[in-house]
Amino acid sequence: SKLIYIVENIEIGFKIKKLREEKNLSQEQLANLLEISQSKLSKIENGRLKKIEMKLVLKFCKSIDVSLDEFFENKETVDVNQ
Repeated sequence: SKLIYIVENIEIGFKIKKLREEKNLSQEQLANLLEISQSKLSKIENGRLKKIEMKLVLKFCKSIDVSLDEFFENKETVDVNQ
């Protein structure tokens, strides 16, 4: 059986935005890399979409060459629901 983890944490969207900007990627460029719509990415980044699939976080980390450990560093409250 395949598990899909959902990450519920408003800070994750802000972290994605910060890392995207550090890599000099536009929202459109990152959305294309992640194979999602730009509007979905926008909702994630501004905290309106609080449930993010773990596979999307993994894909994000892979596409900008950041480890999961780095992504989740200093996160004391990360809720991962099965």
